[in-house]
Amino acid sequence: MITGKRLPGMDFVRQFCDSIRINPSQRQELIELYKIEKIGKEIYYNRKYIQELLRVISTQQMLFSSGFHRLTSLPFYSGDFSLDVEKKVLNLFEDILLSGSDEKICTNIPANCRLIVQVSAHLYPEYQKLPPVIQILPLHQNPTASPDYNMNLETFLCTILPILCGFLNYQPYYYYTQAGRELSCYELFPFFFITEKKLLLISSDMSTFISTENPEVIHSYQQEFQKILENSSRFFQQSDSPSQILEIFGSIMNTNITTNFALESHPCLALMSYGPDFVQALFENRDIDHSNSVYTQLVSILKQPQFAFTENDTSCNYFTLNGIRKFAQTGLLDGPYSYHQTPLPKEERRKSIQHILDTDMGGEKCKILKHSVLPETGIHLEVLSDYSVFLCFLSKEDTFMCVYLKETSIGQALDDYLSSLSEEEAVYTKKEARQILLGLLEQL
Repeated sequence: MITGKRLPGMDFVRQFCDSIRINPSQRQELIELYKIEKIGKEIYYNRKYIQELLRVISTQQMLFSSGFHRLTSLPFYSGDFSLDVEKKVLNLFEDILLSGSDEKICTNIPANCRLIVQVSAHLYPEYQKLPPVIQILPLHQNPTASPDYNMNLETFLCTILPILCGFLNYQPYYYYTQAGRELSCYELFPFFFITEKKLLLISSDMSTFISTENPEVIHSYQQEFQKILENSSRFFQQSDSPSQILEIFGSIMNTNITTNFALESHPCLALMSYGPDFVQALFENRDIDHSNSVYTQLVSILKQPQFAFTENDTSCNYFTLNGIRKFAQTGLLDGPYSYHQTPLPKEERRKSIQHILDTDMGGEKCKILKHSVLPETGIHLEVLSDYSVFLCFLSKEDTFMCVYLKETSIGQALDDYLSSLSEEEAVYTKKEARQILLGLLEQL
């Protein structure tokens, strides 16, 4: 250990901390350094990014309309820009809103730049909408081999958050490159905003700009932008329609793609289901029309045999302690399943919790997250076996949102993070989880 040939185990590190009696902040720093040494700097910081993202979107305090103000304070966004640049971009957006046209804004501004979210936070409260934005963004072909190893994941996080805040006219497109983001600092006015009648060029330090309304220059930039756009991809589908969301989810379930990991407030409905009567009981007293396509599609999906986890030992359904307590005490679910929900009767709750216990925690696929990792969540997140990602949730205003992402490096990073939760003592042990569920049964 002293010569660096062998890394000690976590138990040894904890005993070492106890023996030399270091204070809590030093202990935390040492354990973080240990984790970086054990798994590598790239993986460690990828996991930190994802953990912060889940904490942000799980609270739902920042999602939809009011969320743009909170986006500007998030650690994902950075970048300094002059007041002159901010005013110019603000005027560009506002001119389109005042004209009432559907004119698009095309840009290559970096994903982690605070400029667009700052402008959005200023304009959205007044206009309740934003002009359509098409943004082209680079992704690294091999992020693990790049000094900018967080580039792909950070790009995804910074582009998904405006969408989750309700910016449905925002369309990020991605293209692969072997270069990192640092090259832009050596280019003359590398960033741009293009509309039908205006072109705004911004310097690499975002302190100065060049603005022109010359039709020929604008046309040339539009042509070049279109070329890049044709060689770029969107990578994800998004929707705020319950019917369309279920179509996306149903199409996934109709393939051979299975679920590696899921994260929601309660155990997976398939693992809670004690039989055909469960699905009926779940919807029996709900304020919905049973002939409604949303209801029939959801029931159809829940009854599919593919709606289950793989036999893979690492596959798992994570859920929060507060979520399962809420289900046991009130019969209510969180996330997309909470739509027009009425409480599930106590008898059905007993059967569901007992079924999880009888099936040995869903074949050891059910794991309860500790409060320190995620106290609550209203999201439904799945990482699938092809490393695609399905994210869906319902806001307090009964507004659905869904994103289905297909980008391997990002999916692998999410898969790695969720896989690591069991190793990092982020979940209750099987024995502890059983005791929690038995305690909830006793209360019923």
